[in-house]
Amino acid sequence: MTSPAEDHYDSCARLRALVARGFRLMPPVRDTDGELMALVYVRPHGDIVDVVELRGEDDVCAARVSRDQHLRDHDVYWRTTGSACDVLDQVLALPERLITVRA
Repeated sequence: MTSPAEDHYDSCARLRALVARGFRLMPPVRDTDGELMALVYVRPHGDIVDVVELRGEDDVCAARVSRDQHLRDHDVYWRTTGSACDVLDQVLALPERLITVRA
């Protein structure tokens, strides 16, 4: 088991790897009192967008979605949630494109 300091270091290294792969940090999400609620990283490529939302070390979600402005639930190609290191590892392991079959 790792310590909170080690987890923080590991997740920071993974965030740097995201940026190296083309993800951009969006303006921080804040509540009405100005408290930080989430950090969002986005990487558009082709007709898809990869999104990572960090709300806490153990509260991270990521998705690969259609770039279409009229997003529907079936236009989410991939999604995951979990701890920062787990989710970031999954995002970093994604291929540039997912092979999808439409019915």
